[in-house]
Amino acid sequence: MKKQSLLTAAVAAACFVGSAHATNWFQLQGTEPSGIAAPFHLFGFIQPTYEDSGGTAVTGLRGAGVPFNNAVPKFNEVAPQDTSMSSFNMLRARIAVRGTVTPISNKIDYFIMAEFGNNSYTYDNGSYTPRLTDASVTFNEIPGMRVRVGLFKTPGPEEVLQGIPDFDYINFTNVSAQLILNQFIGSAPAVSTGPGAYAVQSAPINAGRDQGVQLFDWFNNGPWQFAYAAMVGNGAPLYYNAQSNSTSYYGRLQESYIFNHSKGPHQAGITAWVWDHLGHQALDVAQSGGGYTRQNYTFKRYGVGAQYRSGFMTPGAVRVTGELMRGTGWILSPAAFAGAAAGYSGTPTCGPGTASNGLCTETLYPGANNAAVGGYIETGVFVTKHWDLEARYDQYDRMTNNPGLERVFKTTTLGVQYYISPMARITLNYAFNRIDVPHLSAINGPIAQGNASAVASAKDNTIALQTTLFF
Repeated sequence: MKKQSLLTAAVAAACFVGSAHATNWFQLQGTEPSGIAAPFHLFGFIQPTYEDSGGTAVTGLRGAGVPFNNAVPKFNEVAPQDTSMSSFNMLRARIAVRGTVTPISNKIDYFIMAEFGNNSYTYDNGSYTPRLTDASVTFNEIPGMRVRVGLFKTPGPEEVLQGIPDFDYINFTNVSAQLILNQFIGSAPAVSTGPGAYAVQSAPINAGRDQGVQLFDWFNNGPWQFAYAAMVGNGAPLYYNAQSNSTSYYGRLQESYIFNHSKGPHQAGITAWVWDHLGHQALDVAQSGGGYTRQNYTFKRYGVGAQYRSGFMTPGAVRVTGELMRGTGWILSPAAFAGAAAGYSGTPTCGPGTASNGLCTETLYPGANNAAVGGYIETGVFVTKHWDLEARYDQYDRMTNNPGLERVFKTTTLGVQYYISPMARITLNYAFNRIDVPHLSAINGPIAQGNASAVASAKDNTIALQTTLFF
C-alpha cells in the first residue's frame, strides 16, 4: 500500500508540473525542486472533447445582413473551424520536457512544451500547425530574484495563468477569451471602416504567452506566502510576427495564507492577487492610393482576484474563485459570420477591404478611449472523493464607452467532474449563454438595430464533454 501511494504521488507530481512545490504558478511553471530535480523529465496530457453549440441560424436580417439570412453565426459553431454545430475534437494534446541542467548547474532549470491539439492556438485561416507553447530557461542564482527567459505564460489573471490540466471548466469565460487571449491581428494592412474602427485580418490567439524576460520569486513566513513577477515581452508569441507586435510589460503580486502546510496546484488556503499589462501596438493602415501608414497605440489590461480552497478530492472540500478584469484600448470585435448563407447569389466581402461587410469581418477599436470590463465568480464542491459539482457565472461588457457598439456577453455554466484519479478525470459542462444589446436605440437606423438584435438573440446554449488524461 505504501509503495502504491508513493507511485501515485510521483506520477501526480509529473502530471501537475511540479506539484511538490507550494502553489504559486511562477514557481510551478518556471522552477524545479531544489536539489532533487531530474535532468530530464518527459510528461504531457491530452483532452479529447465533444461539444454541441446549438447551430441556430439567424433570420430576418436586412441591408448588409441579407447575405447571412439562414446562416449560422460563428458563436453557434464549434471552434476553431467554425463549420459544424457539433464535433468531436482533440482539443489539446501537449507533450513536454523539463528538468535541471545538471551536472552543469543545479540552479538552472528549463521547460519546453509543444501543442498538437486542434484549437485556436494551432489553427488559423484554414491551416493547422503544431506549435511550441513554452520554451524557457530559469536562472536561480540571485536570492530574491529568479530570472526566466524565453517563451512562457505571462503574469496575468488566474484563469489564464493556471495550468490547463488544473482548469476546472472546458471553455474559458467570455472576458478571458475576448479581452485577454484575443489580442493579435494578421499581417494584412487594416482598413478604416469609420471613426476609430478598422477591418483587420484575424490571427491565432496568444494563449496567454509571450517571449521575454521575467524576474520573480516568493517568500514564506509561516503559513503566509508572498510572490511577485515582473516581465518585459515582445508582445507576441514566438511563432507569429505580425504588424501588431511591440513591447509589453506585465506584472503580478499575490499573497497567500496556506492551510495545514498544503502543497500542490490544488493547495488549500486563501490567495488574493492583482495584475497589470501595459502594451504598445503598431497598426498598419492601408491608404487609398496604395501603401500604408503606421499608427502606434497603447493599451492596458488589469485586474484583481481571490480564491478560497479547503481541499481537493476530499468529501466536502470547497473552492470559491472570483476575478474582475478591465481593459482600455485595442478592443477586438470578432466577426459574427464566417461566410454567406447557402443559396445566396453573390459573395460578400469579408476581411480587410474598402467594401468589407462588418458582419463577416473582424473589427478593431485601437484607441485608448475604448474600454471593456468583465469578470466571473465560480464555486465547486466535492460531494464525494471523486465527484465534483461546480457552477460559474461570467460576464463581459465590451465597448462600454460607445452605447451603439456596446454588447454584453453573459454565461452561466453548470458542471460536474468525475475524478478517476488525480491524473484522469471526465468533465461535463452545460452553459446558458446570452448576448445583450443594452442600448439598441443608440444604433444608427432601424435596419442596423434589427440586425444587431437578430444576431444577438440567436446565441445558443452549449454542452461539452471532455476527458483529461495525464501521462
